[in-house]
Amino acid sequence: MSFSADVKNELTQNISSACCYKAEAFGMLLYGRAFGITEISLMTESKEVAERYSSFIRDLTGITPTTDVTKAGNYKIYIPDRADRLKILNFFGYTGKELALRINLSNLEQTNDDCCSRAFLRGAFLVCGSITDPEKDYHIEFTVAKAKLCDDLVQIIGDMGLKCKKIIRNNSFVVYSKEAESVEDFIGSMGANNAFMEIVRTRAMKDIKNQINRRSNFEAANMSRSIEAGLKQVAVIEEILKKISLEDMTKDLSQLCTLRLENPDTSLDELGQMMTPPLSRSAISRRFKKLEKIAQELEAK
Repeated sequence: MSFSADVKNELTQNISSACCYKAEAFGMLLYGRAFGITEISLMTESKEVAERYSSFIRDLTGITPTTDVTKAGNYKIYIPDRADRLKILNFFGYTGKELALRINLSNLEQTNDDCCSRAFLRGAFLVCGSITDPEKDYHIEFTVAKAKLCDDLVQIIGDMGLKCKKIIRNNSFVVYSKEAESVEDFIGSMGANNAFMEIVRTRAMKDIKNQINRRSNFEAANMSRSIEAGLKQVAVIEEILKKISLEDMTKDLSQLCTLRLENPDTSLDELGQMMTPPLSRSAISRRFKKLEKIAQELEAK
């Protein structure tokens, strides 16, 4: 089962309060396959979603939908009788003569915590939404057939303080978000608490892995620079030793040359600790500059 299917399955276990029951049902019907006088229907792969859709209609209007299972294993739920369709439309405040479907806000009670808006969004997601596995990407979307319903959904989402964008894809209107925090907010608002925690956990693990990778890359780059610098210093020392011996140098420079030749890939900090007495990184760096100057003077002779 996909992550999206798991989320929907969890959402169907959500028990809506009295005021939210109608709001969630409204979201499912309005954003299902069809909601009009000529057809009220839903097509879904999920048995749980199909049963929730049917129970909403039955509980609220007393009408029992017809359910068929296609050869592909999908569930088609529909209202075959025109009079029943009209009764359902009237229940949600529609006449069946609307030229363009819009969200009838009277089906969403206004509360301080936007519980009915969240229930409505949950219903819409169950029938037209999907979410990508957070292990792969952060992406949630709602695919809507009608432009006005898409605009109304964007408005509802914005009023809830959630962030989304919209595009047209294959003659459908898609409301989506690809921001990790926004996807978390969507899932949390709809009531999928287990999925919310899974996304938070996955995001945290990704952040840790990214930090480790950045640190490893940083350390590798530092090591590479250190090795490159060490090899250049070895080359300088070898050029000097072609013309003078270690005995011709001061004791500290002679010791430094010997240690560098024996440890070409050691950092300046580590090299300083090998000296007697130990020296700081800056002190070691100054001595190598002296060696570079000696090499230049010897080459000029």
